[in-house]
Amino acid sequence: MLTGGPADIPAGGACAFQLPGDRSAASHARSLVAATMRQLNFAPDPIEDARLAVSELATNALAHASSTTRPELWIWARTRPTPQLVVSVFDAHRDAWPSLSHNDLLDEHGRGLSIVLALAVHAGASFTRSRLAVSTGKRVWFTLPLPAAWSAAGHVIAPGLAANRLCEALAARGIPTSCRSDDKGISVVTAGALDVWVEPKAFSWRDGQGYSRQPLIDLQETAERIVGHHETHASKTST
Repeated sequence: MLTGGPADIPAGGACAFQLPGDRSAASHARSLVAATMRQLNFAPDPIEDARLAVSELATNALAHASSTTRPELWIWARTRPTPQLVVSVFDAHRDAWPSLSHNDLLDEHGRGLSIVLALAVHAGASFTRSRLAVSTGKRVWFTLPLPAAWSAAGHVIAPGLAANRLCEALAARGIPTSCRSDDKGISVVTAGALDVWVEPKAFSWRDGQGYSRQPLIDLQETAERIVGHHETHASKTST
């Protein structure tokens, strides 16, 4: 199953693939990442880095796969803090989290994720919700630099459209939203307990971690961070 296509990524879209719930998950993830990056004009070396890294994440997620909620592979781009491709693998279990530290590459228990950290610009893990099913869970992700001639430079998103797309992206994942606008073209999207300002050039919001600001083209990154905030808050209030 797939939502979106590689051509949507420079315009603020994302690819979301459902991976098999068996040992072929890693090979499928490798093939999907490589095919997507080729269509985005990545060079061979970063494609191979991504193949190695996503294979480790898919293998790790498979250990927590279930017959009802299979792992998912998500790919999008962000321009802040620097232009990067974001690759995430989702699984529906929150009782097992990776240790994202630079373990010795010869340490059998930490070797897989150490490989990811060695290849990626950044990596992390966070609470989230499925993009392809009705399920909560976590994502483990890594980033790689975007090509120098990234094709998003000419894409401009109007604030009103950005606000609507953000509401749609959040509502599709079960986050309650509402939107109001003023006569100056500024919108406020309320997502759960969080207010997100949609200004002419950027989304901005303040949460427990401080003030955040993302360009409107970073729609997927913004939506994912809001989903993560919502799920982290829900997790804390339920314990």
